[in-house]
Amino acid sequence: MKIAVFSDSHDHIWHLRKAVKQANDLGAEVIVHCGDLISPFMLEELDDFQGQIHLVLGNNSGDQVLLTEACLARRGKVRLHGWLGRLDIEGVSLAWIHDPQVAYAIARSRDFQIVCYGHTHRWHLEHMDNTLLLNPGEILGKKEPPGWALVDTRDLRVRHILLSAT
Repeated sequence: MKIAVFSDSHDHIWHLRKAVKQANDLGAEVIVHCGDLISPFMLEELDDFQGQIHLVLGNNSGDQVLLTEACLARRGKVRLHGWLGRLDIEGVSLAWIHDPQVAYAIARSRDFQIVCYGHTHRWHLEHMDNTLLLNPGEILGKKEPPGWALVDTRDLRVRHILLSAT
């Protein structure tokens, strides 16, 4: 299965819209967002995604009450996990959080095969023993070109997808 890993959208509607289209075109079945989606209206951009969507809060969480209500209104397609997300996808254990320091601690625990985080707005991929530590960069495009990560659970191969490329 292919997982699209997004982070740090910061209300950039147009970049998120393009990232969702790319994720659909590349066959992603799940989106994991590592925080700082910000406003509930950003969920409208995620509505076009063909699979499941999993979100965590970041340090810029916007209106958490409205965000929670907007997620619940999507009847299971979008799940807000709070501060830490955890999933098992086809036998691959995945955790994601916004904070990089906590992500490193989770990766060092060796409890997950993949640990994703955001906040720094910078692409980062590192192997820590049997754990893949990943920051998909930013959808916003402030510190580096906007992009995201595509992870294949079959072989844990990771691709950095830039919004200017397909």
